[in-house]
Amino acid sequence: MQVGIAGPFSGFGETRRAAFLGFDGHLTRPTRPIERPTKEEIDGAARVALTQEIVARAFDVPVGELRASTRRKAQVALARQIAMYLSHVAFSLSLSAVGQHFGRDRTTAAHACRQMEDRRDDRDFDLLLDRLEGAIRAMPVTDMLQ
Repeated sequence: MQVGIAGPFSGFGETRRAAFLGFDGHLTRPTRPIERPTKEEIDGAARVALTQEIVARAFDVPVGELRASTRRKAQVALARQIAMYLSHVAFSLSLSAVGQHFGRDRTTAAHACRQMEDRRDDRDFDLLLDRLEGAIRAMPVTDMLQ
C-alpha cells in the first residue's frame, strides 16, 4: 500500500513519517523503536535554553547566534563559552550534554570550561560569572516544565 501526503501518517512530522515509509514509499516497520526524550533530557534542554537566554541578554547578542554552527564574532564566541560553562557548572550537566545542546562536541564544551576557569582570575570577570550563575540558579526551571 502506498501512502501519500494525505495518508494515515499525515499528522506526523516528516521525520516520523520517514521512519514508517521505505525508500520506495511503501509502508515498513521501523528498524528500531522511536525513542522519546527522558525527563532528564527535557529538563537539561530547558536549563540550557534558560542559560542561553540569560547570557544572550547580558551580552546583547541574539540567542540564535549562541546556537549557530559557526564561530561568529568574538563577543558571541565569549557569550557562548560562558553559557556552556554555566550550563555545566550551575546544573551539573555533562560536557557531552552541554556540547550537544550547543551543536558542538564535548571537547569544545571542555575547552569553554577551561577558558572560563582560567579567566576567573580576573576579579571583574569572576564577579560577572558569579552574578550570571546566581541569576540562572534563581530561575525556577521546574515550573517552566509543568
